[in-house]
Amino acid sequence: MIIRRIAVAIDGSPHSLASIEAARDLALSMEAELRGIFVEDDNLFRLAALPCSSEIRPYSSEARPMEPSELEQAVRRQAREAEEALIRAIGQRVIRHSFTTCRGMVPEAVVAASTESDLLVLGRSGRSPTCRRRLGSTAEKALREGKRPLLLMRHGFRTAGPLLLLYDGSEGSRRALEAALALSAEGGLLNVLVLAGDPGESLHMEEALQAELSARGVEAEFHHLRPGDAKTLAQFIRMADSGLLVLSDEMHLEKEVVLELVSELDYPALLV
Repeated sequence: MIIRRIAVAIDGSPHSLASIEAARDLALSMEAELRGIFVEDDNLFRLAALPCSSEIRPYSSEARPMEPSELEQAVRRQAREAEEALIRAIGQRVIRHSFTTCRGMVPEAVVAASTESDLLVLGRSGRSPTCRRRLGSTAEKALREGKRPLLLMRHGFRTAGPLLLLYDGSEGSRRALEAALALSAEGGLLNVLVLAGDPGESLHMEEALQAELSARGVEAEFHHLRPGDAKTLAQFIRMADSGLLVLSDEMHLEKEVVLELVSELDYPALLV
């Protein structure tokens, strides 16, 4: 997996902060350029322009008219905080980096701003309390319409931690394997979930992959499961509880099953 440019979407949410750290670590290890993206939400400005719009501020129960000028100042302050979060995360590390602010519909703007990057990193969900478990609208947009690879991060996880690779012998799962090896820490354990309908085929894939990984000095632990629907796969992955999931949407599994699995799991995922 050759990564020269990494884009990270920043909105100040806990998942977003985890994304900054992940993007920073990858940029450092891969000597890649890091670009922070903050989007000024067009929906907020359209709402503020309505004559009937109002807001209730913290520690107050009284509604007051929304002032577009105050909203503009607040959004600019959020943009400064997002850039400061990126700079803090980089610290004294030598990483080429930049920061971009754009305005538009957030999901579309993030996907558009990341088109020239080799990897997009963003949080599984943003600030909205309605999507704390499932994917937020920006992550869902990137998952279904964005380019690959895509890294969806979650607060409390790191890319250098345990990895779980979904492998079925397809070209897509081979790309996922290379990505997992690029991310795995030296001497770390790679967990591999082999998906095959036939037990003999599953064992054959394990033996072949074990020989390949041993030759490359990689220790692996294998698990076996018959391919199923997204909920069945998600249940097993939750039981394994091994951290970052690495997979492809060009495996023998139907693409919709893969996308539903990523959406269903409350785990970070790298989709290649």
